[in-house]
Order: sequence, then structure tokens, then C-alpha cells
Amino acid sequence: MTTFVVDASVAIKWVVREPGTDEAMSLLKIFEARHVKLVAPRQIAEEVASALSKAFRQKRISKREAEHAFQEFEAHAPKLNDDVNLVGLALALSLQHQISLWDCLYLALAIDEGADLITADQRFYRSVSRHYPFVKLLGS
Repeated sequence: MTTFVVDASVAIKWVVREPGTDEAMSLLKIFEARHVKLVAPRQIAEEVASALSKAFRQKRISKREAEHAFQEFEAHAPKLNDDVNLVGLALALSLQHQISLWDCLYLALAIDEGADLITADQRFYRSVSRHYPFVKLLGS
């Protein structure tokens, strides 16, 4: 079975309607049909919660919608990986490429799993895809 690492920029589209939601939902559907395996570092839950909190503060969603969206995320979450040994690799990648440690945790997991990493974060994609062709932009 093919494994993909997904980041929070993809997962938030499962629960909040925004550009790229249709592509993200297609990926979620094939995951739920057990045609692919989705994995993510444990911090994806905090990142999704943070994005929901921000959407609430920006008055794009209500408190109830944010709470419901997080429950939906938890119900459909990818397999969470909490391997602390990936933090060292993530730090090395972050220092090498001068990008966020949080983004590099997804990159480190993809390297460890030998999996493609799917992101909707165009800035992150542009920063690493030339070095790591297994990083894919959602919908591409």
C-alpha cells in the first residue's frame, strides 16, 4: 500500500472549506477507502487546532464550527507518528535549508517512511521540492 505523509495545510482543508478543499477531500476519500496510508507527525493536531483558532479569530468560522471541525479532524486523522528520534533529523534539515522545524518534521517523517509528502503550502513546497522531489504540491 502506498504511504503519503500529509501536513496540516492539507488536513485543514478536510474540515474548513478553502481553495484546495476538493483535492484534499479526494485524498481523504482514498485514505478512508484504504487505498493509501496517510501518516503525519503528532504535531499535526496542534497545527490544525491552531489554524481553526486563527479562522475563528478572523471571524471566518464560529466557535461551534471550530470545535466541530476539530472533532471531524480527529475522526479522520492520519496515523500519527510520535517518534522523537525524527526531531534530530528535522533539526538538521531545518538548519540546512533554513526553514521551519515544524515543516521539517513532516519532511523527516517522509524521509524515514520513504514516502511522498503532500503539502498545500506553496512556500514550503518551493523551498524544498528541488532538493526533495518526493515533496508534492496538493493538486499537482
